Amino acid sequence: MLTNLPTPIIIYLVALFAILGLVMGSALNCLAMRIVAGERWSGNSRSACPKCGHTLSAPELIPLLSWLIQGGKCRHCKAPISIRYPLTEAILAAVFVAMLLKFGLTAELLSALVFAGCLLCLSLVDLDTQIIPDRFILIPIAVRAAQLLFTGGFSALLTAIVPGFIIAGAVLVISLIMDKVLKKDTMGGGDIKLLFVIGCFLSLPECLLMVMIACIVGIVMASVLMKLDSEAHFPFGPALSIAAIVTMLVGSPIVNWYLSLF
Repeated sequence: MLTNLPTPIIIYLVALFAILGLVMGSALNCLAMRIVAGERWSGNSRSACPKCGHTLSAPELIPLLSWLIQGGKCRHCKAPISIRYPLTEAILAAVFVAMLLKFGLTAELLSALVFAGCLLCLSLVDLDTQIIPDRFILIPIAVRAAQLLFTGGFSALLTAIVPGFIIAGAVLVISLIMDKVLKKDTMGGGDIKLLFVIGCFLSLPECLLMVMIACIVGIVMASVLMKLDSEAHFPFGPALSIAAIVTMLVGSPIVNWYLSLF
């Protein structure tokens, strides 16, 4: 934890992680858009205005600030720039700072930051394509496994994957039953795999809380989206991602409070 550190060091770390979150949010947003467009992120092409094609200079690529300074418009064609850019950058910055304050400078913090980044990117891709790329499932699994093996050994790894198998397996069975009843697909395979990954980062009671939060978030976001477009389909991946982050940050005290009632 950070409480035993001098205040100036804590302020420095918070500022550092906020900047890191802004930069990673910008990079992951770019990665998500290129995945959706079928482009390689590591290619030679530079970021450009999607309207006029102008190649963006360094001052136009400063996370959050460039959008604010330019008034949310391209400097050249004056076309509006989607609020998605500064919003994702600000969200990841806030999440990175919250993770720092929650876990301190630990190995668990590193795996949590990677997990949060993958959740952001897969949510952006899922919103546009209704597909969750496997790479954003495999990366957090690998990082979480390495962290657990390093800090707790093989027994810690086995203990951590049990909630993932239980929650993913239970939801899979329920979705298969609902598929038969409703005669249509009720949940994609990507969502089931994502549930397993989330379960590897949470306890079983926290997983149950996460599913409840995800259902509430999904209903709210789907309702808002359908008001804007009655034929729109809202994927469940972003709701699961939001619920996972919220549960990682505040799930433990909520679960402990609830269990103390009995």
